Amino acid sequence: MKHVAFWAGWWIALFWLWLLISGDWNRIEIVAAACAATAAASIAEVARSRAAVELRIPLRWVARAWTVPHQIVVDFGLITLALVRRREGVFRSHPFPAAGEGQGARAWAVWAANFSPNAYVIDVDDGRVLFHDLIPNRGSEEPA
Repeated sequence: MKHVAFWAGWWIALFWLWLLISGDWNRIEIVAAACAATAAASIAEVARSRAAVELRIPLRWVARAWTVPHQIVVDFGLITLALVRRREGVFRSHPFPAAGEGQGARAWAVWAANFSPNAYVIDVDDGRVLFHDLIPNRGSEEPA
């Protein structure tokens, strides 16, 4: 039953992702979305079950990402300012708070932090995270 639940979750997410990306909701695109979602969900479930890795994301890490949508708007302003001033950016390193939290928390923190157009994750290693910032702003690097 666990395989069916994960497969169905993948299928629903991928079906709607196809329709979102295609931008056209006619019969042909709906059938194409269903076919692509079926194939991709099957491959994803086989890979997930063979890898034998449990990626659990603690809810507190999901809650830490609540500022990401606001920060995207702020970062748009920072990016515009950087382009006007012709900034090259800097590399910054910080302790990585999700280092001991497991693979799920680590993946979630990096994924959520990469929505920022001002700062993106370059590498995570030995409890530290390396960013590239156009304009140094710690808020742009959250939640990592």
